[in-house]
Amino acid sequence: MTASTLNNHVIAVANLKGGVGKTTTVLNLAGFASQLGKRVLMVDTDPQASLTRVALPDDAPVTSLTDAFARRARTLDGVRCPSRFAGVDLVPSTLGLEAVIQTAIPWEGREYVLLDMLTPHLTEYDLILIDCRPGIDLSVTNALTGARWLLVPVECSFMALDGYEHVRALQQRLNQRINPELGVLGLLPTRYRSNTAHAQAALAEIQEQVAALHVPLHFAPIRLAVAAADAPAHGMTLADFAPASNIAQEYRRTAEQILHFLEATQ
Repeated sequence: MTASTLNNHVIAVANLKGGVGKTTTVLNLAGFASQLGKRVLMVDTDPQASLTRVALPDDAPVTSLTDAFARRARTLDGVRCPSRFAGVDLVPSTLGLEAVIQTAIPWEGREYVLLDMLTPHLTEYDLILIDCRPGIDLSVTNALTGARWLLVPVECSFMALDGYEHVRALQQRLNQRINPELGVLGLLPTRYRSNTAHAQAALAEIQEQVAALHVPLHFAPIRLAVAAADAPAHGMTLADFAPASNIAQEYRRTAEQILHFLEATQ
């Protein structure tokens, strides 16, 4: 089994722009993948720790990615824990990760710290989703070094496309220097409002970008819906909170599309 096959199911979810639905996407892909019988790990590499606040049980241990990164751990043992969602494990983050990342800048091999932690556990999961911060720093570089695929949620607005371009440029640099196997899985249009001309025009632009990239997956848009914010406020994913809602069904179809692709490319 080659390295690219071994980590084929590791997906980094990233966009330079905030508020485009990265954490929402990670939560709901994980929730529906678990419902489909898959073993799922979510990794929070964002110092803002939004994913952690939603998914970490109240009685969970406090050891986090921050602690593991600081000591350059080579395993997730003692760091990962069961999340609030059945069948989904979590590697939590904290605000302290910001300071640790700054300390790590002079380290040799600093881009591979997360990959070293993930490697012993790759065969334990069917899907590993890495939630990235809205920016480009060593935490994002670690996420893209550890991943086989880059999934880019893009809000259906032209400003969000600018954020995608910066992440795409980083991906190309990593292809040359660190992770030649990293590919763009697709652009996921999010927060779509079909009744506005701006959103329709932005979606058309996203679809043009997808066609130019020759990415393996083309995704239907995820609409803007109150349920997407209400579910994490209740510590739930859409799979449990509002499974019959339109947005839940859109995320379910997206999860099914991704899982089918990953299984076909093992």
